[in-house]
Amino acid sequence: MKNTMKKLFPVLLSMVMVLSLVACSDDTSSQQDAQQNSRTTQTVETGLWAAAIYTEDTEVGEGENIVAVTVSAEEKSIVITLKTDEENFGQALRKSGFVEGSESDYGLYISHVNGIKAIYEEDNAYWAFLDGEGNYMSYGVDEAELTGNDAYQLVYTPA
Repeated sequence: MKNTMKKLFPVLLSMVMVLSLVACSDDTSSQQDAQQNSRTTQTVETGLWAAAIYTEDTEVGEGENIVAVTVSAEEKSIVITLKTDEENFGQALRKSGFVEGSESDYGLYISHVNGIKAIYEEDNAYWAFLDGEGNYMSYGVDEAELTGNDAYQLVYTPA
């Protein structure tokens, strides 16, 4: 009986090792399949959206005021829900991280929204500032007071 156990032990050990390898290769295979599926479901952006920070609706910031900012360029629009404690839209945009610009005589001159550039002197385009219903605002972002639940649009506009 002792001899039989000595002979069976290496066989059993070999079987355990083979089963372990098979289990590991199945796990690796399923991980590779998941990565492949993830890559094929991601959208590849082109045109202006290739430079975008966000390509789907998202939420940024923290605070009591909630601002739904619709960003539109070419044929695509997304909504960035901005949460802030700032009192006006210009201040909130400066702190948001998804808008860049410079100070002008009229307040914040927006040059980049969500990574997309629109500088009139370079691109012959600008960022139009509209209310939530699509009407042009008669003032700049620095004069737009936040009331707690606001909606604005920033629209890439070729001149």
